[in-house]
Amino acid sequence: MPTDAQYERLLAFRVALRRFDQWSRRAAEEHGLTHAQHQLLLAVRGSRTEGGPTIGEVAEALLVRHHTATELVDRTQQLGMVVRTRSAEDARRVQLTLTAHGQDVLTDLTEVHVEELRRLGPLLEPLA
Repeated sequence: MPTDAQYERLLAFRVALRRFDQWSRRAAEEHGLTHAQHQLLLAVRGSRTEGGPTIGEVAEALLVRHHTATELVDRTQQLGMVVRTRSAEDARRVQLTLTAHGQDVLTDLTEVHVEELRRLGPLLEPLA
């Protein structure tokens, strides 16, 4: 059975997660992106798929439906941050890559997110 101290730490962790999410949303907005667009850039850059992920792979990573991911890619592509390219091996396969501008914005956001996670790290240790 969980102890009172474990409940307190779990509450503190959940509050910290919500605060981090709100902070992350504001950070994305400060860079001209929605929270979902930031997550898209991260899903594209973090993918291990050679040549970039497909929209289906991005949809899976973001836990959204394919058509939702397509709309998100459309909007982010209009901002000049991602491009669609046909696979050299299979012309039916459309892959996503970041533009230089998309990479720059993601790098800036990642730097501030890593710093914020370092600050929050001590909250995670007691829960392990």
